[in-house]
Amino acid sequence: MEYNSDFKKDLDFGIKAEELTVQYLKQKYPNTKRVTGYNKGFDIDIVDINKTTEVKYDRQTDYTGNLFIECESRGKPSGIETTTADIWFYWYSSLNKVVSFEPSVMREMIKKYDYRKVRGGDKNTSWGYLVPVKLLEEKQKERKKEKCQK
Repeated sequence: MEYNSDFKKDLDFGIKAEELTVQYLKQKYPNTKRVTGYNKGFDIDIVDINKTTEVKYDRQTDYTGNLFIECESRGKPSGIETTTADIWFYWYSSLNKVVSFEPSVMREMIKKYDYRKVRGGDKNTSWGYLVPVKLLEEKQKERKKEKCQK
Protein backbone atom coordinates (compact mmCIF):
# COMPACT_ATOMS: atom_id res chain seq x y z
CA MET A 1 0.00 0.00 0.00
CA GLU A 2 1.36 3.38 -0.96
CA TYR A 3 2.16 5.67 1.92
CA ASN A 4 -0.31 8.50 2.44
CA SER A 5 -0.07 10.83 5.41
CA ASP A 6 -1.94 13.88 6.45
CA PHE A 7 -0.19 15.11 9.62
CA LYS A 8 -3.00 17.52 10.56
CA LYS A 9 -5.66 14.84 10.14
CA ASP A 10 -3.54 12.32 12.10
CA LEU A 11 -2.98 14.86 14.88
CA ASP A 12 -6.69 15.67 15.07
CA PHE A 13 -7.58 11.96 15.31
CA GLY A 14 -4.85 11.45 17.93
CA ILE A 15 -6.18 14.26 20.11
CA LYS A 16 -9.73 12.95 19.76
CA ALA A 17 -8.52 9.44 20.74
CA GLU A 18 -6.86 10.90 23.85
CA GLU A 19 -10.04 12.80 24.77
CA LEU A 20 -12.16 9.64 24.35
CA THR A 21 -9.72 7.70 26.52
CA VAL A 22 -9.87 10.34 29.26
CA GLN A 23 -13.70 10.29 29.17
CA TYR A 24 -13.69 6.50 29.47
CA LEU A 25 -11.16 6.42 32.32
CA LYS A 26 -12.81 9.25 34.27
CA GLN A 27 -15.89 7.05 34.73
CA LYS A 28 -13.87 4.93 37.14
CA TYR A 29 -10.93 7.23 37.93
CA PRO A 30 -12.19 10.83 38.21
CA ASN A 31 -8.72 12.38 38.60
CA THR A 32 -7.52 11.18 35.19
CA LYS A 33 -5.65 13.93 33.32
CA ARG A 34 -4.54 14.33 29.72
CA VAL A 35 -0.97 15.56 29.42
CA THR A 36 -0.88 18.56 27.10
CA GLY A 37 2.05 19.40 24.88
CA TYR A 38 4.81 17.00 23.95
CA ASN A 39 5.51 14.22 26.43
CA LYS A 40 7.53 11.28 25.15
CA GLY A 41 6.62 8.93 28.00
CA PHE A 42 2.82 8.90 28.07
CA ASP A 43 -0.33 10.80 27.12
CA ILE A 44 -2.63 10.35 30.13
CA ASP A 45 -2.01 10.22 33.87
CA ILE A 46 -4.46 8.08 35.88
CA VAL A 47 -3.70 9.85 39.15
CA ASP A 48 -6.11 7.75 41.24
CA ILE A 49 -4.11 4.54 40.69
CA ASN A 50 -0.70 6.01 39.83
CA LYS A 51 -0.70 4.60 36.28
CA THR A 52 -0.06 6.17 32.89
CA THR A 53 -1.36 5.44 29.42
CA GLU A 54 -0.17 5.88 25.88
CA VAL A 55 -2.89 6.46 23.27
CA LYS A 56 -2.55 5.43 19.63
CA TYR A 57 -4.83 5.65 16.61
CA ASP A 58 -4.43 3.69 13.39
CA ARG A 59 -6.45 4.74 10.31
CA GLN A 60 -5.23 1.73 8.33
CA THR A 61 -6.49 -1.02 10.66
CA ASP A 62 -9.86 -1.25 8.91
CA TYR A 63 -8.08 -2.00 5.63
CA THR A 64 -5.26 -4.23 6.88
CA GLY A 65 -6.75 -5.94 9.94
CA ASN A 66 -3.54 -5.08 11.79
CA LEU A 67 -2.29 -2.54 14.28
CA PHE A 68 1.09 -0.96 13.58
CA ILE A 69 3.12 -1.29 16.79
CA GLU A 70 6.06 1.07 16.32
CA CYS A 71 9.45 -0.08 17.59
CA GLU A 72 11.90 2.23 15.82
CA SER A 73 11.83 5.75 14.40
CA ARG A 74 14.54 7.49 12.41
CA GLY A 75 17.06 4.80 13.34
CA LYS A 76 16.40 4.91 17.10
CA PRO A 77 14.31 2.68 19.41
CA SER A 78 10.83 4.11 19.97
CA GLY A 79 7.23 3.14 20.65
CA ILE A 80 6.85 -0.24 22.30
CA GLU A 81 10.62 -0.42 22.91
CA THR A 82 10.86 2.82 24.88
CA THR A 83 7.41 3.48 26.35
CA THR A 84 7.12 4.29 30.04
CA ALA A 85 3.32 3.99 29.99
CA ASP A 86 1.68 1.23 32.03
CA ILE A 87 -1.18 0.70 29.56
CA TRP A 88 -1.70 1.39 25.85
CA PHE A 89 -5.10 2.25 24.38
CA TYR A 90 -5.16 1.64 20.63
CA TRP A 91 -8.12 3.14 18.75
CA TYR A 92 -9.23 2.14 15.26
CA SER A 93 -12.38 1.90 13.10
CA SER A 94 -12.84 5.68 12.90
CA LEU A 95 -12.49 5.96 16.70
CA ASN A 96 -15.34 3.49 17.28
CA LYS A 97 -13.26 0.59 18.61
CA VAL A 98 -10.42 0.32 21.09
CA VAL A 99 -8.18 -2.36 22.53
CA SER A 100 -5.95 -1.91 25.55
CA PHE A 101 -2.89 -3.84 26.65
CA GLU A 102 0.16 -3.65 28.85
CA PRO A 103 3.35 -2.96 26.86
CA SER A 104 5.14 -5.86 28.56
CA VAL A 105 2.45 -8.25 27.29
CA MET A 106 2.78 -6.84 23.77
CA ARG A 107 6.58 -7.27 23.85
CA GLU A 108 6.08 -10.92 24.89
CA MET A 109 3.58 -11.44 22.07
CA ILE A 110 5.99 -9.94 19.54
CA LYS A 111 8.70 -12.37 20.61
CA LYS A 112 6.34 -15.35 20.72
CA TYR A 113 4.54 -14.80 17.40
CA ASP A 114 7.37 -13.23 15.35
CA TYR A 115 5.11 -10.63 13.70
CA ARG A 116 6.14 -9.14 10.37
CA LYS A 117 8.15 -5.92 10.72
CA VAL A 118 7.44 -3.17 8.17
CA ARG A 119 8.10 0.49 7.49
CA GLY A 120 5.40 3.03 8.36
CA GLY A 121 4.66 6.18 10.30
CA ASP A 122 5.57 9.71 9.24
CA LYS A 123 7.06 9.50 5.75
CA ASN A 124 7.87 5.80 6.33
CA THR A 125 10.69 6.76 8.73
CA SER A 126 9.55 4.26 11.35
CA TRP A 127 9.51 0.49 11.72
CA GLY A 128 6.82 -1.48 13.45
CA TYR A 129 5.19 -4.85 13.87
CA LEU A 130 1.89 -5.72 12.21
CA VAL A 131 -0.23 -7.27 14.97
CA PRO A 132 -3.64 -8.72 14.04
CA VAL A 133 -6.32 -6.68 15.80
CA LYS A 134 -8.56 -9.79 16.06
CA LEU A 135 -5.95 -11.44 18.30
CA LEU A 136 -5.92 -8.44 20.63
CA GLU A 137 -9.72 -8.30 20.69
CA GLU A 138 -9.82 -11.99 21.69
CA LYS A 139 -7.20 -11.49 24.41
CA GLN A 140 -9.15 -8.50 25.76
CA LYS A 141 -12.36 -10.59 25.92
CA GLU A 142 -10.46 -13.34 27.78
CA ARG A 143 -9.18 -10.81 30.34
CA LYS A 144 -12.69 -9.45 30.92
CA LYS A 145 -14.07 -12.96 31.32
CA GLU A 146 -11.33 -13.82 33.85
CA LYS A 147 -12.12 -10.67 35.87
CA CYS A 148 -15.84 -11.53 35.94
CA GLN A 149 -15.09 -15.03 37.22
CA LYS A 150 -13.05 -13.72 40.16
